Amino acid sequence: MIGWLIRKPHVLLPAWGRMLWASRRSAYALIGHLAYLPAAARIATQVERERLDQVHAAWAHFPGSVAFLVARLTGRPFSMSAHAGSDLYRTQAFLAEKARAARFTATCVARNADMLRALAGPDARVECVYHGVDLGRFDGMGRARDPEPLLVTVGRLVPAKGFDLAIEALGLLPEESRAKLVVVGEGPERARLEALARAAHVESRVTFTGPLPQRELVGLYRRAWLLLAPSRVLANGRRDGIPNVTIEAMAMGVPVLGTAAGGLEEAITTGETGLLVPPDDARALADTLKRWFADPAGLERMGEQARRLVKDRFDAARNFERLFELLDGDAPAPIAEERTA
Repeated sequence: MIGWLIRKPHVLLPAWGRMLWASRRSAYALIGHLAYLPAAARIATQVERERLDQVHAAWAHFPGSVAFLVARLTGRPFSMSAHAGSDLYRTQAFLAEKARAARFTATCVARNADMLRALAGPDARVECVYHGVDLGRFDGMGRARDPEPLLVTVGRLVPAKGFDLAIEALGLLPEESRAKLVVVGEGPERARLEALARAAHVESRVTFTGPLPQRELVGLYRRAWLLLAPSRVLANGRRDGIPNVTIEAMAMGVPVLGTAAGGLEEAITTGETGLLVPPDDARALADTLKRWFADPAGLERMGEQARRLVKDRFDAARNFERLFELLDGDAPAPIAEERTA
């Protein structure tokens, strides 16, 4: 870092200063932008040593800030990928400036792309490129739905996922439904979720598997009636975008019951590929489940339509090709430094 301060103080100090000034109202952003300056110096040195052509940040918050500083120090262009949660909604300090300076910003949710365009203005190039899934692995073959309703949730066991709502909804179902819930994943909420299952008297119908390898997850999707994705937006802005597991399940022909709290509206068409209910409403989840349990043929039709939608919109191979095109030059030249001042 000292070397760059000696070589290019007129570049590093103004850029870093603007970043810190933009972060002054967010302790989270300010601490991150202070802490990541050495990383920017190290990567800038590596970029020059290896004669790399450009820099891409996999996240738009602190990795994007590092890439911005590296671009300023080395004169190379940079780009970013943006997701949700901490990198777009927990803080937007300096986000508009980075988006305007980047060759492009790729985001995996159209709603997030719209937000970035509104925030950064017409000088920013923002592209929506969905992540997608491997349709060879999640091929929709071998569906053998369990005789009794099998519900599945998959993800890190954290509050934003809303898995507590899935357990509460199970407790609201009549016992004769014989529905079971499999919770796949690990995280700090596990003990609370297990206690919630006991309190709701459904512990015998809830299985916590911990993380599963994909081959076992594919087998679980083949048996599942529904994937539950009852996510919520937290007070600090953390939220889901389009969880990869929802697209995996849909690719396997499993409809999704989720909440309108992130980006699921771009994957779930109500009554066609699944349904969205209001967040934090276990009763709405339970009522929907009761209706759907009575119409297994309708669930199969939704699963088939979900599979078709994934093939059309969330094919990872095709979407990665678009990202590679952007990285390979299908984007405008970087904006001159003075325009971001």
